Amino acid sequence: MDLGLRDRVVLITGAGGGAGPTVARAFADEGAVVAVHHRSESGTGTGSASRAEAAAAAIVAAGGRALPVAADLDRTDEVAAMFERVAAELGPVGVLVTATSAYKSETFAEIADESWASVVDDILGATFRTCRAAVPGMQAAGWGRIVNVASRSGLVGTARATHYTAAKAGIIGLTASLAKELGPSGILVNAVAPTQILTVRDGEPSIPDERAAELAKTIPVRRLATPEDLAALVVWLGSAVNRYVTGETISLTGGDQR
Repeated sequence: MDLGLRDRVVLITGAGGGAGPTVARAFADEGAVVAVHHRSESGTGTGSASRAEAAAAAIVAAGGRALPVAADLDRTDEVAAMFERVAAELGPVGVLVTATSAYKSETFAEIADESWASVVDDILGATFRTCRAAVPGMQAAGWGRIVNVASRSGLVGTARATHYTAAKAGIIGLTASLAKELGPSGILVNAVAPTQILTVRDGEPSIPDERAAELAKTIPVRRLATPEDLAALVVWLGSAVNRYVTGETISLTGGDQR
């Protein structure tokens, strides 16, 4: 099926970490032009430069078009500069995928003001600033897709991570509000809320095999989510084939509704 993504410019934030490189490759496989974001030297929580650059290089080696771009998403000026560079070198952004994260495990009593502010801004603030920078160009084009990667935690809560959970819940609210405001402009905005995704970095799984096997027993499909599972959902939501789904938060749980 042609998803209508050929030559569309896609910007993926946090693409150097977790499932980001897989999402970038999935868009490139559909003919999209991909800007692969990683944090600047001053930034935090948005993935590694080396992995983002490697993801972009792999896309180019396979015959696609990709560009690694750096920005501290805590800084409005750097976000604006990133969009300007992408527009100058690739074209205006038509699809935005926000995948920043800053997970931190602390009991509620342990969370200091500084920790709360840092985690919430690194996740929710970064998503806000990136969406704000993307919207004017999409409105001018009369078309756009925004896919925000939230978390199942934002729907059901997580112990020892109240700041992370609150930030991800904020993304879900931001998504719903943006969808209502931007729908008349031809811009569809959705979120995905995955549970734990099993990734591999430097040959090591993000979840030890024994623990992954135990977790899989609690999931109806009997396995953990993979980056490919997330990429398939994100690419469809960001495509031209999606013409009506907006304002939704779609859980990626393998049927686990706890």
